[in-house]
Amino acid sequence: MRQLAQVSGDELQATLPSNLFPMLFERLRLDERLVVLDMGPATASTVQFFNQFKCRLYFVDLYSADFVLNPKEDASHEELVAQFQRAINLPAGTKIDICLFWDFFTYLDGPAFKAFIETIEPYIVSGTRAHSLGILNARNGLPYCEYGIHGMDRLRQTALVGDQPPIYPHSQRDLNILLGYFEVDKSRLMPDGRVEYFLRENRHQKANPNAYF
Repeated sequence: MRQLAQVSGDELQATLPSNLFPMLFERLRLDERLVVLDMGPATASTVQFFNQFKCRLYFVDLYSADFVLNPKEDASHEELVAQFQRAINLPAGTKIDICLFWDFFTYLDGPAFKAFIETIEPYIVSGTRAHSLGILNARNGLPYCEYGIHGMDRLRQTALVGDQPPIYPHSQRDLNILLGYFEVDKSRLMPDGRVEYFLRENRHQKANPNAYF
């Protein structure tokens, strides 16, 4: 299990301005129940944020899952999908409106990434939107943090202690291949070298000429 750093003030928690996070809520029917998949732990700030909506939250924290931390080189695609299915275990028929991937993709190598995307495919519908964070190359480094929501245009990041697991930077070109039925609709380079992404379901591959901020 990942552990929060035992420090205080700015060293422990910081807010992260986000230009793309508000896009998750554009054109959604907020009078209907939202279904949200959060790939991190259940943080108090995220729960509090979604209290303003009629909402069902699914927290699926796989950062510490053994098959993610210690991938087997000889694991087949089918085996990886089966591991993700057992770990995610969403109710049959779940249709997700919003996915919060945080920086989870950066801890997945190519085979695990493909297996994860296949696993959640049955729950992704037309109109599903998602947000993620990443880096373009290893030189930028990736802060070792846990994430939550501070407000509509601000995220919360909390420092973690211990050894950071291996990271796998994915270029935007690689992401658009690995994401399958998702596409990078908008991206923004952040001041510290991280990139935030707004993703949308696009099984029919409709062209988007304005994919970069």
